[in-house]
Amino acid sequence: MALASELGPNQSVLVALSGGADSVFLLNLLARAVPRPRILAMHVEHGLRGEESREDSVFCARICAKLGVPFTRTHVELDPEDSNLEAKARKLRYAALAQEAREAGIDVILTGHHDDDALETLLMRMMRGSEIAGMTGPKARFALAGEPRIEVVRPLGSLRREEVRSILRREQIQWRDDSSNTGDRFTRSRVRQGLLPQIADTPGGMDGLRAFAKAVECLEEELAERTLHLSWSPLPGTEALGRHNLQGGLLARTDLTRLAGPLQRRALWRLIHEGTGKPAGKTVLALIQDDLSSGRNIRRNLPGDWQLILRSDEVQLCPPGQSSPQGGATPDDEAIALDCAEGSVLSVPGRLTLPGGAELIAEKVVVQPGSGFSTDPNVAEMDAQDLPNSLRVRLPQPGDRFHALGSPGSKELSRVLANEGVHRDARTQIPVVFAENEIVWVPGVRTCEGRRIRPTTTTRVRLTLKPAQA
Repeated sequence: MALASELGPNQSVLVALSGGADSVFLLNLLARAVPRPRILAMHVEHGLRGEESREDSVFCARICAKLGVPFTRTHVELDPEDSNLEAKARKLRYAALAQEAREAGIDVILTGHHDDDALETLLMRMMRGSEIAGMTGPKARFALAGEPRIEVVRPLGSLRREEVRSILRREQIQWRDDSSNTGDRFTRSRVRQGLLPQIADTPGGMDGLRAFAKAVECLEEELAERTLHLSWSPLPGTEALGRHNLQGGLLARTDLTRLAGPLQRRALWRLIHEGTGKPAGKTVLALIQDDLSSGRNIRRNLPGDWQLILRSDEVQLCPPGQSSPQGGATPDDEAIALDCAEGSVLSVPGRLTLPGGAELIAEKVVVQPGSGFSTDPNVAEMDAQDLPNSLRVRLPQPGDRFHALGSPGSKELSRVLANEGVHRDARTQIPVVFAENEIVWVPGVRTCEGRRIRPTTTTRVRLTLKPAQA
């Protein structure tokens, strides 16, 4: 295959070796490549077929020894009576492969999936009534979920199952057959043993199925292109918390309502999948579309305890509730002091590291009167007159009031944050900047009215929130 010639001797790859024809073919292909890449083969034993599973593991070790390929194996625990056994086995298998790759310093995992696997997947998804975005065949290469630096590559995509086996027989290379593939418990086995052979026996059936798969792929690419401009903006305040893995987001409601029904459904499916890591079901998507068309303001539950909140002018994706901010740098003594009533000191000029790893940077700048100012919510500029050189930063406390820029008067801070769309679980976690007893800025949300830039202002204090590195 082309990939084998693309891999140089300094390229390290992890081969998922089941012992079946496809992975054995892939391993031999790589082992015979000139120059030969650095290969590590891994067998994940599910232990669902007793002695047969153990023999698979021994076979894999033997073939690796013969080819001079380093080999490792691991065992994953599965309940053989689980109703969703295929999906759980796949999830655990990829998790084990990712862990091994990470520990070995390898960023490419190779699997032996081929063209027939893609057609089987298409038929299975059709039977499940998948969205169009979910009906496209397995990608030739993709970043592994939760492991953005590890890429899964499927170099045998252009080959058929029988082509692989024919080459192995010609080369007198042995492989192992999984007996569960001949049973009828799993959907893929039923498709492989029953439906796909019937299509193959129909004149033009396989060519027609491939043409349909290509048409679905082209349609999905077109739909994706038309909605590519839609993406989540960070929720107010979340960048100050350093919540990069559970950030949620905002989207203008009109960005969705102006789309035609099929495009709207496609955009919702993709946005929810990207935002939460889990696809929404058909029922939930239908409810959300009805909410949008009816102008309804409502809260919908999503997989993984996420929530989608439809407001009059925006759509808000909210992460599962958390009791404390996550990620970023380890809190130091200064950051922990945010929990105290006195808070931590932010000198002007100066900088302060927040518990989630974000930084607050304060500086004084001299400008011409009437100069413009930043509209970035992570930057606050205020009149430096009468502003102390030491600000305080602490977490919100009961009784805090805030006179937000543009508001007619002060309100309870919790109410202001709610009106600004800050998720209720984040309202007590957002660091707040004080000048003496006055809130002058809620990072990522609003500045205060009393320190607004005036036409005569020449010296400003600029506060910048630098989000934590992902």
